[in-house]
Amino acid sequence: MRAFSCLRFSALLLLTAFSLLSCRCERPLDAGDLRGKSREELQQMREAVLARHADGSELSRRETAYVEQLRQQERRLENSWVFGEWRERHGARLIFRDDGTVSVGARGGVYDELGIYKFISPEEPSFETTWTVLPDEAGDPVILVLRRDGSSFLYPCHRDRDRLREHVGNLEEFTETGFYFTKIQ
Repeated sequence: MRAFSCLRFSALLLLTAFSLLSCRCERPLDAGDLRGKSREELQQMREAVLARHADGSELSRRETAYVEQLRQQERRLENSWVFGEWRERHGARLIFRDDGTVSVGARGGVYDELGIYKFISPEEPSFETTWTVLPDEAGDPVILVLRRDGSSFLYPCHRDRDRLREHVGNLEEFTETGFYFTKIQ
């Protein structure tokens, strides 16, 4: 009986140790965790993870994903001019938030290959998704907004910071949709 109690106590102690170790690891961030963090705070969080591996040991998959999320957020904050509401002349809108979320407004039509706006019924409903910023070949920022079907909206930003032309595809191959958003001040 006493041996069984010791075995049970050892198992409980071992389980507690594993749970404490798992709590120490970084968990994936969600939008609420990033809201309101400054670039300096994000850099400190990233450097804390990298400092634990100063001996040259490799980061785990979880730590690598965590560091990448922090870097993505740093890139978003470097391009803070994106934050806010953008509108298209036919009512479509985008609302970029500092936590990496974006509201893609409902669309009542599409542009054809000649640039003529065609109303559709029913309209495409609005949805919430995420956005990130990546550099293109020239080093200019490109905003990627994930779509429901798994593809992406692309908004290349060269010199103009108050107008966005919408494209669909990926960084290698994309086509223009005809939507042209302007920043609402």
